[in-house]
Parts: sequence; structure tokens; C-alpha cells
Amino acid sequence: MNFNARLKQLRQKNKLTQGELADILGLKPTAISNYESERNEPSFDKLIALSKYFDVSCDYLLGITDSYLPVGGEVLDKDIVDFFDLYQQLSKESAIDIKNYALYLLYKQENL
Repeated sequence: MNFNARLKQLRQKNKLTQGELADILGLKPTAISNYESERNEPSFDKLIALSKYFDVSCDYLLGITDSYLPVGGEVLDKDIVDFFDLYQQLSKESAIDIKNYALYLLYKQENL
């Protein structure tokens, strides 16, 4: 997936219009539309601002990697990121259930 598709996906995931995202970044209202339609590319400063706003790496935005964030010098695997995204959507009770189940699976794995 390339930059314009990633940007659009992240913007829509965060329920932002192109104008709202442009306002957040201090850009003209048409700037995001131009990025998403590949008419223009962001400057390095704007690329960094986008990555910070969406909390993803520049490499992810540019389509170099499918991993959202580098953590401790390592890049998270997409499966881990996808699992984390799902986990964040769970209620507190369901999150506790998932944690307990993961602990059970570790116990089972270590004791077989």
C-alpha cells in the first residue's frame, strides 16, 4: 500500500475529514486531498507531523513496512499490531478474560 492509500485509511479510521486533518496540521484545506490523490507529496516536516499525529512510523506511512511502530529498536509485527488494535476495542472485562486466557495458554505450553 502506498502513501496516499495509507493516509486515507488512517484519516478515515480516525473519522476525520480532509479539511479537519488539514486544520490539525496547519495546512490549506485542499492539501490532504492533493496528498490522497497523488497530486502532491508532503514535505519531510509534514510527513513527520502526520506520523506523530497518527502514532505510526514514517516507514509505515510511506508503505515501506506494514508495521505501525518501532518499539525499542524493533518493529512490531503486523499480527501483534492487529491484535493490539482488537484488544483496545474490548471492554475491561473482556480484556481481563483475554489476559487470563493468554496466561492459561502459556501455562499449558510450558507444562506439556
